[in-house]
Amino acid sequence: MSDDFDRMEAVKRMITERGEGATRIAVAEILKSQTSTGLVSKALRYFARVTVPGGLPVFPALVSLSTEAAGGKPEKAEPVAAGIALISWAADVHDDVIDQSEVKYAKKTVYGKFGSTIAILAGDALLILGSTLLNKECEALCEEHRSEILDLIQEATLEIGNAEAKELALIKKPEIKPKDYLEIIRLKAVVPEIICRIGGILAEADRETVEILGQYGRTFGIASNIRDEFLDLVDHSELQNRLSNEVLPLPILYALQDLKLAGKIKPLIKNRTLGKKESNKIVKIVLGSKQAHSLRKELDLKIEKELKHIMSLRNSEAKKELVMLLLATKEGLYEIV
Repeated sequence: MSDDFDRMEAVKRMITERGEGATRIAVAEILKSQTSTGLVSKALRYFARVTVPGGLPVFPALVSLSTEAAGGKPEKAEPVAAGIALISWAADVHDDVIDQSEVKYAKKTVYGKFGSTIAILAGDALLILGSTLLNKECEALCEEHRSEILDLIQEATLEIGNAEAKELALIKKPEIKPKDYLEIIRLKAVVPEIICRIGGILAEADRETVEILGQYGRTFGIASNIRDEFLDLVDHSELQNRLSNEVLPLPILYALQDLKLAGKIKPLIKNRTLGKKESNKIVKIVLGSKQAHSLRKELDLKIEKELKHIMSLRNSEAKKELVMLLLATKEGLYEIV
């Protein structure tokens, strides 16, 4: 257990170190643009000073890692990574409104502190800041790379919007098939895929390397999203929010396909309010199911395949860290299931 803890802490340190430069630039962009006393400005300052420090800068770290793994200089990619961070934060703020998530990282979200209207406006402001910074930084690139990066960002934005729309449609359905929700998880994995592709483009890598990095990003996105589904299952407050406002965690959807397990789970969730006792019962039933173990095994195979795939990248510290990051996602899941 101590070795596992040490490995996870090492991964967190690596992500922080890789992403802190871009995060600093992104936070500075927010703070220098918000000097008024209005509520939206207050919300953005709150986000920059309270919300951002509570999370890990995974996306900026991925830009750094993929740029270096492709032979480029990660520090030169930081301003572009900052623009991407701002755009991803905008999506996070809007997502909290959709999901009615009032607390994250033990702190109130912008939605939880300022309400939905201010949160939507704050998210819009982050999107504008990110797009402006990204366009500005891309001006220094050649026309081909500039167009490629901006097209990828547009593609990711549209695909995420499509995923959110599909998820909202699923919430209204009385019965949800796991494969339908898994498709949404795959769609959302477009963000790390495109981020890793951008790292390769900034390094002026060949097409094959960019493709390898993109595939890594997609696999990492799917793996980390599925891990988060398990984390939401075992966290009482998150499970309650999923039951009230969102689609149930993927492991529960799989377990509900078994009539015997469905007979045990449905009475516990029928009132849409969970006590800790009921929550613990659901966790025990689902994590003990063959469906949960099959889902983990399927993910293991996908990760192992991807680890072999990225071995064709040039040897570098970044390549080692990409492997470490994917293995940490796998090990994090093993701690739950």
